[in-house]
Amino acid sequence: MTKMSPAKVKVTQIQQVNIICKDLQKTMEAYWNILGIGPWTVMEFGQPKCPDMTYYGKPTWGRCRQAVAQLGPIELELLEPLEGVSIYHDCLAEHGEGFHHMKFLVEDLDIDRTEREMLRLGLLNIQGGHFGPELKYKFAYFDTITPLKTTWVTSNRTGGAHMGATLFPENPKAVSPAKVKVTAIKQVGIAVKDVVRTAENYWNILGIGPWEIRDWGPHFLFDRTYHGKPAWGRERSAHAYLGDLELELVQPVEGASIYFDWLAKHGEGVNHLKFLCDDVDEVSRILNEQGFPSIQGAHFGDPREKAGGFNYIDIPPLHCIWEPVHKPKGLPVEPVARVPAD
Repeated sequence: MTKMSPAKVKVTQIQQVNIICKDLQKTMEAYWNILGIGPWTVMEFGQPKCPDMTYYGKPTWGRCRQAVAQLGPIELELLEPLEGVSIYHDCLAEHGEGFHHMKFLVEDLDIDRTEREMLRLGLLNIQGGHFGPELKYKFAYFDTITPLKTTWVTSNRTGGAHMGATLFPENPKAVSPAKVKVTAIKQVGIAVKDVVRTAENYWNILGIGPWEIRDWGPHFLFDRTYHGKPAWGRERSAHAYLGDLELELVQPVEGASIYFDWLAKHGEGVNHLKFLCDDVDEVSRILNEQGFPSIQGAHFGDPREKAGGFNYIDIPPLHCIWEPVHKPKGLPVEPVARVPAD
């Protein structure tokens, strides 16, 4: 019998992932030239388009520049704060450039109801307001970092053209010079200290799940490297799907790893974005030649066949770790636990 989440707010779609940056133009150009991501729709947001914006429940004023590129069903948004007080400025001051939030939709698109339910759980609206024609659209960012390890935002705007937007590149027929071209974000990976508790929070707060939890390590991975040298380590991971997008929670257990590094430097939070490719070794070689070496990688699957593999590649101009993955024919690793429990 399929178990139902007790969540009063149930996410039906992850519509967007967001990266905060200091220079929108340079960041767009880097994505276009390195990973072939674009074209970008560029616009300004804030006053006067959002005249009633709030910051921790109080009226605020501010402006930002945004750029959006479509990667399959997911928007990748870049955001550069310009003026005023905002959670975007707070993020830059505390963490620097990098991942900021994910945007979700709920089935009834009732943001007032969503806000009430989140408040009932002690998850405050930390920034919000109305925008669009006759201010018919509403957005709300929630303070979900403690239970969910990242900020989540919702809106009743489901898509459509952005008024007053421009394009980068200006020529809609322009072809990216990138040798590696990403066409879809397949996974958002989050480094956590307790994979089971975090999965339970997602299930109970946003109805995201069910989750399958697996042990990863030398029983399954081979040719593992850490900053280019042979390495050994173990992790516990949890996976859940929303449509075509996979959410991954990773808890490092033993050995040197980028997950331990991330937790020590940044604390719990989004660690990487994943894309699929046909040959992870070739993609990694191309990015390495451009000055972006693998910081962790391994192969998995049946080594007698063309085994699968992954590499985590930190690309500073993109303010994000990107993970190219080549899937093997099979993935014979059974879950050790599930959320909700069987």
